[in-house]
Amino acid sequence: MAKVLKFKDVNSDVEHRMKEFEKLRVKFKAEVKKAEAKRAAAGKPSKGIFESITEFFTDSPANAVAKK
Repeated sequence: MAKVLKFKDVNSDVEHRMKEFEKLRVKFKAEVKKAEAKRAAAGKPSKGIFESITEFFTDSPANAVAKK
């Protein structure tokens, strides 16, 4: 027989999951800030994802000849 959940039980479960999600979000945000601080301390400017992808797919003729 299927167990019927009371609205109060479902609501408390949702609240609990939202609190867990908020904890994970804060933790992830702190890790991102630490990584950014580490990159800034290293002195190298970080590339954006668009620049990284563009650099990966662009193949200038000078680079193509040098690779072969």
